[in-house]
Amino acid sequence: MRVINRPLALVFAAALVAASVIVIIEVIAFMAHAGPVVVHWPAWDRWAARTHWNALVIKVWSVILIIAGAIVLAFELKPPRVTRLKLHSDEKATDAAMTRKGLAETLRAAALDIDGISKAAVTVRRRRARVAATSAARDRAAADALIEPVAEAARQRLENLQMRRPPRLRVRVFPRSR
Repeated sequence: MRVINRPLALVFAAALVAASVIVIIEVIAFMAHAGPVVVHWPAWDRWAARTHWNALVIKVWSVILIIAGAIVLAFELKPPRVTRLKLHSDEKATDAAMTRKGLAETLRAAALDIDGISKAAVTVRRRRARVAATSAARDRAAADALIEPVAEAARQRLENLQMRRPPRLRVRVFPRSR
């Protein structure tokens, strides 16, 4: 369940409970031949009796509610963000996975294990991982020479994890700035 759905469901449920209590109070008051207690509903009833279904106000509110419903539906149909990447498991009953953040830290550690790399930043998406490493040297040629060792170390870590769908790997190595 999405995080925003929980508070919205709570607000919606509280509004339904409040509306239900008001309706119960008004029905009891009507049956006891008393006037409206909480809501002056006879005025609403008279307005509804004289308003036709093809009136402009009905059309406008219908369009507003349809648009609001379509927006909510579009947000709910959007696929959830994948935060766990599945790993192979020997047992069918076992569901093994790794978070994106965990995979990013693993690939970052693999890049930092290479001699000549001083910093590394990793971004992991559902289908790709980007490693941006900084070499200790200021020379561009030295940085380019480290691309293959960093890529190989990251590939080796991905193979060791035995992921079901390993992300495509993109490695860039930048020379150290001044």
